[in-house]
Amino acid sequence: MKLFRRILFYVALTCGVLIIAIGASVFLYKDRIIHQFVEEANKHLNTRVSIKRMDVSWTEQFPRISVVFHDVYVEDSHEGQYPLMTAEKVSFALDLLALWKGDYRVTGMEVHEAEVELKINKEGENNYTVTRKKEGETSGGTGGGFAITDVAIRNARVHYVDMRVPQDFMFVTDKLNASIHADRDVYEILAKGNVLTEKLTIGTQNYIDGKTFAVTSHLLYDDNAKSLTIQPSELKLNDSRFDVSGTYAWSDESVVSLKAAGKNTDVQTLISLLPERHAHNLAQYRSKGDVYFSAKLDGELSRSKSPALSVDFGFEQATLYHPRYKTRIEQANLNGSFRTSDVERLKNSELALRNVKGRLNGKSFEANFVLKNFSDPDIDLSFRGEIDAPAVFDFYPVKEVHYVSGTLDADITFKGRLKLLQDKATAQRVITRGAINLHGINLLFGRNRIPFEGLRGNLQFNNNDLALSNVTGKLGHSDFVLNGFFKNVITFLLFEGQPIGIETDLRSSFVDLNELLAFGFGELKDDKAEARDVRDYTFSVSDKVNLNFNCDISSLHYRRFRGQAIRGDLLVKNQMAVSRSLSMRTMGGGLTLSGILDARNNKAIDITSSLKLNGLHLDSVFYVFENFNQTFIQDRHLKGRTTADVNLEFTLNERLHLFQETLRADIGISIAQGQLNNFEPLRKLERYLGDEGLDRLRFSELQNDIRIENKKIHIPQMEVRSNVTNIKISGTHTFDQLIDYRIITPLRPKRVIEADADGAWDRDSQGNSRLFLKIVGTTDNYRVAYDTEAVKKKIVDDIKREVVEIKDAFKPKSKREEKELELSEDDYFDW
Repeated sequence: MKLFRRILFYVALTCGVLIIAIGASVFLYKDRIIHQFVEEANKHLNTRVSIKRMDVSWTEQFPRISVVFHDVYVEDSHEGQYPLMTAEKVSFALDLLALWKGDYRVTGMEVHEAEVELKINKEGENNYTVTRKKEGETSGGTGGGFAITDVAIRNARVHYVDMRVPQDFMFVTDKLNASIHADRDVYEILAKGNVLTEKLTIGTQNYIDGKTFAVTSHLLYDDNAKSLTIQPSELKLNDSRFDVSGTYAWSDESVVSLKAAGKNTDVQTLISLLPERHAHNLAQYRSKGDVYFSAKLDGELSRSKSPALSVDFGFEQATLYHPRYKTRIEQANLNGSFRTSDVERLKNSELALRNVKGRLNGKSFEANFVLKNFSDPDIDLSFRGEIDAPAVFDFYPVKEVHYVSGTLDADITFKGRLKLLQDKATAQRVITRGAINLHGINLLFGRNRIPFEGLRGNLQFNNNDLALSNVTGKLGHSDFVLNGFFKNVITFLLFEGQPIGIETDLRSSFVDLNELLAFGFGELKDDKAEARDVRDYTFSVSDKVNLNFNCDISSLHYRRFRGQAIRGDLLVKNQMAVSRSLSMRTMGGGLTLSGILDARNNKAIDITSSLKLNGLHLDSVFYVFENFNQTFIQDRHLKGRTTADVNLEFTLNERLHLFQETLRADIGISIAQGQLNNFEPLRKLERYLGDEGLDRLRFSELQNDIRIENKKIHIPQMEVRSNVTNIKISGTHTFDQLIDYRIITPLRPKRVIEADADGAWDRDSQGNSRLFLKIVGTTDNYRVAYDTEAVKKKIVDDIKREVVEIKDAFKPKSKREEKELELSEDDYFDW
């Protein structure tokens, strides 16, 4: 035991002395080692190298001596001052025994926090030829080689650009170990570590950006032949492996030939290799089962040419699913391929998905899809199967669809160039055939969660048109049955700004127009789909919609309006809507209308219309139209049955609010069985007339022709024969509620005329006394007064008429009869 202790002591002492000796030697000969190493390095370099600080360490890569450079700058071989490499620290390991013999051969190397810029200029010259040839040595000569078996790279970024071709690569590694063996101009590189493809751009396309691969590579770089050979190497992404091999040469022209084959791949990995814009919505999908992938890139790479690319992929008896949803596609099969002769010019490309089969929630489907010429897509699509609607939207959610239920079965084919659909003359050359049957589809759609319920019926495709056969359902509270055609529907769905023609018949038992307008043009009053009122909306008629519409609606609601048995037509074209004859029962009677709506300027929507009212309840008319936005005479004051012919024109803004100054109307009206109850202005007439009962005025019939223009209602004189008295009324009523009504009423024999009524009464041709009154002011502040101006005007008119009659009395009889005939004829034409 004592002997063992002595041996251990002497060994430790020897090691300690040796370490101290080495440390002392390094310290004493530090400057000499650095000077000698730099001198040897400069013999092989032809570019400027800048080093902020140099040091020698025997502990960093013990037992080897390390020459450590800090803040290193290496200039590239192109003209001008451009960095080839910058690094925070670069250390070179030297063999200790060889160093004692004066041999400064590098056996190991470490690089920390480095950035490398590799370039090939337009003349094909690279910027990384920084070593000198020995005197008398030429490329490909018989010069010696070297080997660095231990290269460690930590946190480095490598940027490679070839200015002769549109390609730009950026690679990043946090940890990479390699060995380099050089023989003449051929370098063999073995590397293992992690590589992030920060950028991989060829032409205008980005590939596999942001992917971190576990790399095990075997590379041969021939500096004389300007070529890089990838011996069978392996890239690992997630749990998938890819065997990669091929060559890349750039001596005269850039030529690439690469092959990749996937092992143990899955759908998620294949999706991650797609460009970000394509992969974003698919990134969460997973798969189970046999998924295969292989690709080949082959050809010249230049500004005028790009290599050919072929990809084969697919799966057999696989399961596809989204981890957030229970829905799965099971027993899935797909044979896919992509071919292009030029990755930059996709005109001759072809994507094929053949023998697509599977079961979605237990329901089988099969499909085939071929897309040729990505620049001018030519599609051949077929699909057949039964689809569970909620399963589809669970498997691939659509933002605008919030809920869906029901099933549909489809058997459709589509074949042709999409571009042909944009021209009416060629659209029919695109073949669309087949049918879709809807079985109880329910969904909530859009921001307002528009509820479609119970959609059933048959959709039949005929090239670019779609036929609807007994398509039934509910939109909110409104139900519908549609039969007809949607013309140009495929083009309308695929391309923006394309028109659609709709020729259809609508049958409905109930339509809630409040809700439909909110769905189509605005927002609901609250966030619930059941809300029936609207906040506000912007109305417009699309110039892309042509409509030929016939309706048969049992009941319709809009604000206070209630209509029954609504039948008629509607034509829409060029942002104009025309209805020739629309009839309905409403407000206790019948209503027929026709009109034109011009919405070419949606801020000034012009409407011209003719209406016929047959027996409408007068109080209902006032109630439905909200008393025409006035409080002077309201629905509670009125009773009667109204018959009228109305011609009107007006302009609305985009929120369907009336520009009052644009309203013009001619109304020929007749009111039967009329009542005027508790009308305050009439009650104030009792003081002047001496009649009781004016608050319950009854009249059998009233007729007049009323005109509305310039925000004023003109009421010609009309005689009202009532249960109380017979009066004549005329006047005006403005939209600003200024009133000027003139009243002529019989003066009862026992009625004593007030002193201030002098000049406000006269006698008619039968000698009966009449009193002239007026009601003037505003509807909120008016007064009843004697109308002396009306009497004066009447006297003047009577005198003029008597003068004419006296002159006519002295004319010969024949002349008088001739004049009467002429006047009668003139009266006829004036009428």
